[in-house]
Amino acid sequence: MNRPSAARCPRAALLLRALPGLLLVACAAGAGAGGQPGTPPAAGATRQARLHAARSWGYQLTNYIPARLGPVGASSFDLVVVDAGDDNGAPWPPAEVHAAAARTGQNDRVMLGYLSIGAAESYRPYWQDTWKTSPPAWLLQEDPDWPGSFNVAYWHPDWQATVLRSLDRLMDSGFDGVYMDLVDAYYRNPQHPAAREDMITWVCRIAAHAHARDPDFLIVPQNASELIRDPRYVPCVDALGNEETFMYAMNTPTEPERQTQLLADYAQWKARGKPVFTIEYADREPLITQLYARARAAGLVPYVTVRNVDVLTPGR
Repeated sequence: MNRPSAARCPRAALLLRALPGLLLVACAAGAGAGGQPGTPPAAGATRQARLHAARSWGYQLTNYIPARLGPVGASSFDLVVVDAGDDNGAPWPPAEVHAAAARTGQNDRVMLGYLSIGAAESYRPYWQDTWKTSPPAWLLQEDPDWPGSFNVAYWHPDWQATVLRSLDRLMDSGFDGVYMDLVDAYYRNPQHPAAREDMITWVCRIAAHAHARDPDFLIVPQNASELIRDPRYVPCVDALGNEETFMYAMNTPTEPERQTQLLADYAQWKARGKPVFTIEYADREPLITQLYARARAAGLVPYVTVRNVDVLTPGR
């Protein structure tokens, strides 16, 4: 959805695979540095270990005033996704991110910064007013469901340069990793024959850019779960966040066919040692309780919230 208005592996490469302009190192399937799923990480654990040990998570993209990241620090979540900037678009100071991550007597929670890589948003610092009348070549149509969000030619080098600058600011804030939205934007671009392949290349370029600065930085895409079946994609990502497995926004059951396909995809992620974090949109009981139970029974790490993700709802 759009926002509303550790060592990664042993340095001995097991597989080398070339992509245009990139050289990727693939790790063997399995939990790797994170240990076996369910194993509590040791004190001072790596990001990978904390990611694999996470059994609860939360997700808030707006409405930080007045408490800012205080509710994150006060929560019991093992992992939290927040926007890369506050409600005014200013990057979070590293001290605030670190304070939100800190937990007394436990390893720090994993902090991921949200970044849309497949859509441009008019409320972002990079937006220029002149684009209303003279848009850049990569800026396409506005999303009718999310005013202020625009489809982009994400394969265009100027758009990619814009996003990578945003990624650098996110990393400067001290996040453990990036949570990337609109990875499934290739469905929006049927006019572009290489849309799917270009998205894989784009995600892997983001990973390469981040790892040049910080080899342990986490790369977590949202949606496009089927991409895990492409061997080029596997070494570029650390986990999956996926929306609406069992429930559409709001309180509307998904089709059995969708559930079957997504659960089959998730099995592929878990077989490769990559945890799956799911988001459902519901605000009714006993539906919320049932959604948590159903996801956990499938070996997933669930979170149930409201469509605008503008509040850190309690976990279960």
